[in-house]
Amino acid sequence: MGTKRPVTFREMLAMLMTHVMYGRAHFAIAKGLIGANKTIIGAAPTFFAITRDAHADLTVLTAARIFDRQRGAVSIHALLSSALKQAGTFKYGTSAEVRKAVEEANVRVKKLEAILAAITTRRNQTMAHMDPSAIVDSEEYLRGGLVSYRQIDGLFDETELILNRFSRLFRGDSIPLYFADADDYKQALYLIAQAQKALQ
Repeated sequence: MGTKRPVTFREMLAMLMTHVMYGRAHFAIAKGLIGANKTIIGAAPTFFAITRDAHADLTVLTAARIFDRQRGAVSIHALLSSALKQAGTFKYGTSAEVRKAVEEANVRVKKLEAILAAITTRRNQTMAHMDPSAIVDSEEYLRGGLVSYRQIDGLFDETELILNRFSRLFRGDSIPLYFADADDYKQALYLIAQAQKALQ
């Protein structure tokens, strides 16, 4: 086996931007299925319940990966560290501008600590692992892992701001971090509704 090369800043940035897009898509589908017409959901209740929960879990896992503190992981923290080391190589920003962007990004991440703690609780105790404490003290788990829709939305919004700032400094552009057709699950629900009407 050859020596592993380090992941480049460009690769880290692209991977994290992609993760935000997927995280938002999973979140949109989970929310959409929760609010979907009960008659449509009733056509395949087990399928829809499992699908909804899977997308909800993947929303949390995606957010956890973006902010992973494990050594060597591609994360926001690794990106900021890489930006500092390569500040002089950014084509569309000075070293001072890059350092300032890192400083301000760290402030933004600091403000997300409460929601990140809840996400870590969910990830560590019932997703990546089956922690007995989530069963033995379920009330504490529910309190520690409580995350609202608004917090999830805010987390991805803040992450997009951070990543696109570095995208402008490094690549000279920024892009909306969402899939334009992330709500195409609605078409599937519509077709089920139409089929139900035809059978009546």
